[in-house]
Amino acid sequence: MLDKIINLTFEYFKKLPREKALKKANKIGDILYFIKYRKDVVEKNLSIAFPDKDQKWKDYIRKKSLQNIGRVLVEFPRQPDYVKSGKIKDVVLIEKGQSLLDEIKKTGGIIVSGHISSWEMCGAGISFYLNGLTSLAYRQENEKINKIITQIREQSGIKIIFHDQPLKHFINALKNKEVITFLVDQNALRHRGYFVDFFGLKASTVNFPAKLVAKYNIPILFAYTYFNEEDKRYYINVENIEYKSGKDEEETAFNITQAYTKKIEEAVKKHPDQYLWVHKRWKTRENEELEKIY
Repeated sequence: MLDKIINLTFEYFKKLPREKALKKANKIGDILYFIKYRKDVVEKNLSIAFPDKDQKWKDYIRKKSLQNIGRVLVEFPRQPDYVKSGKIKDVVLIEKGQSLLDEIKKTGGIIVSGHISSWEMCGAGISFYLNGLTSLAYRQENEKINKIITQIREQSGIKIIFHDQPLKHFINALKNKEVITFLVDQNALRHRGYFVDFFGLKASTVNFPAKLVAKYNIPILFAYTYFNEEDKRYYINVENIEYKSGKDEEETAFNITQAYTKKIEEAVKKHPDQYLWVHKRWKTRENEELEKIY
């Protein structure tokens, strides 16, 4: 039943003129704000990340970040049409790092990103400029919903490798000089992450892409997008990730994980109103004796 509702909703968003769709996005955000969707989580996260900001600022950021979620929802089903029509080049622009994309297109490698603005549009935009992209994705528990989401991503030019597939899929992709993207800013289970600094507090952070880079010595970049409310476009910034090699692969992977987490923090500071604050980023603690944050 839920998959049918999602399908109907996505079809509705696809048929709307983009200007009206974006207005709907703001209304979705306003409703989420009104019903206090995950208010406690957002305020806890903002208090950690921006302890010096007052309540008025936090309320504003909470509302704008919820509107951003609405924007992700209304734009996502429209992405295949943007790509097919070529409109994607007018909606998503590379603001910084075109030469880095040109280089990694030749060699293959890894691009890490975070849930800033529309991570889905970021993927579709980079895929367009690279003529194809491979991305790690987590399966939805509902198979029908998983199929809907995967189909939209694939029609946006993104090849999906699921997190539960064998390692050889990633190795083969790298051998074929594909570019693989990972979202690395969500709370990781203890056995899947390193505890690195994020806004001054240790956060369990996905380390798989860092381990691939450390083991195979492949290029790694950081990319994120932000939405400009004046011209209604998404601007992608691509940057190098500088890190120190350690005494072994494990230490090098740790350094890489800290380096790309720092990049995400810097981007969030620039665009706090477009970050996914509803996520329990610091849920996993370094040890069981520490007080739970959420």
